Amino acid sequence: MSVTAKDCRASERVMGSLNWGHHDGAYSKGRLTPLEHLTLVGNLVRTQLVELGDSVKDRLGLLAPVSSELEALLPVETGLVRDSLDFAVETHDARLLHHSWRTYLFGVLLGEYAGVPFDRELLFSAAILHDSGLINNRETHVHECCFAISGAEVACNHLSSCGHDADTVHRVGDAIALHLNAYVSARAHGGEAYLVNRGAMCDLFGAGHRRLAKSSVDEIMHKHPREGVIEALEFETARHLKGTRPYVLTKLTGGKAPKTAFDIYGV
Repeated sequence: MSVTAKDCRASERVMGSLNWGHHDGAYSKGRLTPLEHLTLVGNLVRTQLVELGDSVKDRLGLLAPVSSELEALLPVETGLVRDSLDFAVETHDARLLHHSWRTYLFGVLLGEYAGVPFDRELLFSAAILHDSGLINNRETHVHECCFAISGAEVACNHLSSCGHDADTVHRVGDAIALHLNAYVSARAHGGEAYLVNRGAMCDLFGAGHRRLAKSSVDEIMHKHPREGVIEALEFETARHLKGTRPYVLTKLTGGKAPKTAFDIYGV
């Protein structure tokens, strides 16, 4: 499916989208309008309510966690997968790379649980590159721009230089740019963008972990250990540009990393 001019104009108004991140003026560089600030908080509340619902269903025995062997979750090796992974391996701190892998793997499992259609190749590319705004040799720092926007631009520039078509590059970039929205609609933005967000929220906040079988989580954690993820994401140390999504999200947590089920129960 190609991106039309109408689609591009519409996405300019969508909080967190790649085109939205190119705004000029007071709300450039990923800074939120007052209404968008409220939308972000509402998205976070929505995620918490879903988690509360999962907790109730789990206690009632109404959840059926999805399980899969790690090997079955991997993408087919294509040019896009190879170019994305090679770049991530070259530029990402090992802890950040493990987080990106977990984001992808949790995303696939959560997609299977929810029955959301998605392209595994595109999901892998977006997930493995979704924190490219936090690489060590980044040219744009977090106090200058929302790292989801700068990271999307880094990923898009790399994939374009590798010869990937504009539609593919834009879809990967949009999924990366949107992932800090706290909630991303699969209907509005596609399964890939929805699952990059879900996978990242699962790894950082534990959101949706009850939907995943412990055996699958254990295998993923063994292959891609979670130690050091908070430091790699600079959650407690970064000086984010005021008014951006990471600035607001860290302020809402008091600047401290949240304790998740992964930390408490060691799953």
